[in-house]
Amino acid sequence: MTSAPPCPTFRDPSGSLRLEGDLAIREIHTSAREEVLEFVNSRFCQRLQKRGDLVAATIDDAPDGLRLLHPRVPVPTYPWEWTPSMWLAAAELTLNLCEEALSEGWILKDATPLNVLFIGPRPVLVDFLSFERYKPGSSIWLAYGQYVRTFELPLLMNRLLHWPLALSFFKRDGYEPSDLYQAIGRTQRFSPAAFWPITLPALLEKRNGAAASTAQPAKAKDPGLALHVLKRMLASLRKRTRRALPKDAGSEWADYTGTLTHYTPEQSAQKLEWMQQVLNELHPERVLDIGANTGEFSSLAAGMGAQVVALERDAATAERLFCMSRAKNLSIQTVHADAARPTAAAGWDNNETSALLPRLEGRFDLVLMLAVIHHLLLLEQIPLGPIMELCHRITRRYLVIEWVPATDPMYQSLMRGRDTLYGSITEADLLAACVGRFQLLRQLTLSNGRVLFLFERA
Repeated sequence: MTSAPPCPTFRDPSGSLRLEGDLAIREIHTSAREEVLEFVNSRFCQRLQKRGDLVAATIDDAPDGLRLLHPRVPVPTYPWEWTPSMWLAAAELTLNLCEEALSEGWILKDATPLNVLFIGPRPVLVDFLSFERYKPGSSIWLAYGQYVRTFELPLLMNRLLHWPLALSFFKRDGYEPSDLYQAIGRTQRFSPAAFWPITLPALLEKRNGAAASTAQPAKAKDPGLALHVLKRMLASLRKRTRRALPKDAGSEWADYTGTLTHYTPEQSAQKLEWMQQVLNELHPERVLDIGANTGEFSSLAAGMGAQVVALERDAATAERLFCMSRAKNLSIQTVHADAARPTAAAGWDNNETSALLPRLEGRFDLVLMLAVIHHLLLLEQIPLGPIMELCHRITRRYLVIEWVPATDPMYQSLMRGRDTLYGSITEADLLAACVGRFQLLRQLTLSNGRVLFLFERA
C-alpha cells in the first residue's frame, strides 16, 4: 500500500511539475515558453546535463503546450533528510551554477535546497525554471536572501546552537535573521560567522523596518563592473557557507566498526565473506541498507555494481557515510532518517512532499537489515510481525537479516530488565513472522551466536 504521489507544484509562475510513472513532467506556462526553450536549447544547458549537474530533459512541444520530460530520480530525498556535508554540496552546486550561468548570460532566480536532489553522493539541480536571462548592468542577485535563509542559516544554527537540520521540515522558506538574532548570545552575534548573515540584517530591520532589508532593483552599472560585483558576492557566500559547516561531532555509533566488542576479527571476516557470496550470486541492481552505520556493507554492494541507498538515523554516522561515499565516488545515496520514525508527508494538503516509506517501497532488489531488528524490538517496541510486513513492502525480492539473540551483550544492554517481555524471543519467532511473507534460502550461525538469514519474498 502506497500513498498518492505528491500533488503538482503550483508555486512557480512559470510552470508546474507532476510525477507520472518513471517521468517528472514539467508543464511550461505560455508566458515563460520562449525563455525556457532558449535555455533548454542552449549549449550551456546541454553542457550542464552532460556533466550531470542538471537533470536530463526531453522537449515535448505538443499542440496543447510545452512540456519538459525528466527521468524520475529513483529515491528523492528532502533537505530535512540530509547531513551537513550534503547541505554544503547542494549549496556549492547552486553557487557554482549561478556563477557559471552569469558567464553565459543567465542567472538563477531561485536558490533553495528544495531545487536539488541527490543521485548517489552527487547533488543535481532539478529545476530548469530557476534559470532566467541575466540583465547586463545589474549587480543584484534577487535570490540572495532566499539562499541565506534556506542554505546558510540552517547550517550556521546547526553549528552554533546544534539545531537539527531536520527542523527545515517546518521552515520551507528558511530562517529569518531577526528570529535567530534573539536566539543566539551576544558573543555569537558579533562573531565573524554570524555578523553578516544574522546580526547586521536584524539590526537594519530593527532600525529601518522590514522594508529596508528587501532587495531593490539596482540601477544600471557598467556591465563588466556589475558582473564582477556579482561574482565576488557569490565567492563570499561560498566562503561563509563553508565556515557555517558544523565541526564533525562524535556520536554513539559514529565509530561503530572501530569499537566493536561483540565481533572477533574472525567473525567479522566470516560475515563479510558470507555477504560477498550473497551479493555475487544475487547481483542486485538496487540495494537498501537500513541502519547502514559506517557503510561497510553499503560500500561492499556499491563496489560490486549496485546502486545503494543507505538509511542511517545517527547524524554523525550518516555524515561520515556521505563523506566516505563521495570521497570514494561510490554509488551510495545517504538518507539521514529513522526507519522507526520515518519522515512524514508535508506541505499543502499534506501532499507537496511525500513520506519516506512510499519513496522506498518496491524499489529494491535486496534489503539489508544487519543488526537492526533488536533495536526495533527493544528500543521502539515494534513487534516482529509489523517489521517483516514492512520489509515485504520494501523489497522486490531478497532480504538479508542479521539476528541478534537474547544472550548477546548488545541485546542484554538494550533489554533494560524487561526479560519477561523480550528475554525469550528467538530466531524461531522471526521465522514464524516470515510465514506468508518470505521463504528462507540460507542461514549462517556465527560463533558469537548471531545468525545471518537470506530470505526471498513469497
